[in-house]
Amino acid sequence: MAKEDADLRNRLEEQRRRSQLIREQAQRSYEDPVVANEPRRNSSENNNLVIGEGVTFNGTIAVPGTAIINGKVNGELSAETLQIGKTGHITGKVKAKEIDVQGELHEDVVCETHIIIHASGVVSGKLEYSELEIERGGQFKGQMNQRNK
Repeated sequence: MAKEDADLRNRLEEQRRRSQLIREQAQRSYEDPVVANEPRRNSSENNNLVIGEGVTFNGTIAVPGTAIINGKVNGELSAETLQIGKTGHITGKVKAKEIDVQGELHEDVVCETHIIIHASGVVSGKLEYSELEIERGGQFKGQMNQRNK
């Protein structure tokens, strides 16, 4: 039992480190936006999207890198990594490899690897995932289906 506890602690710590790296990458891309006249570098940092607080987007978004949502999105969103800030709200179909939820996420969600619902996070609807982490205070309401790793 002690080995299982240690393995679980190690996995949770690794997931927290990955979440922190995602937040740091998102902050760097937010602080250093690409200028229209600058040549684009072939880096995943240029493939990110930030929807700021107060912004509403209706439609379909495909992001090859990280999507950081602090505003509202209604529709479909696919991304390599999705981070929903405390003021972020998504309603629709979502697909990402990794999802970090501090705000709200509603309807159909497919997470290929790891989803974390923080204490301030709310997820409702149909969730398909490989690994799930819910912090104390985080909320989920709906149907869950764990995928094979």
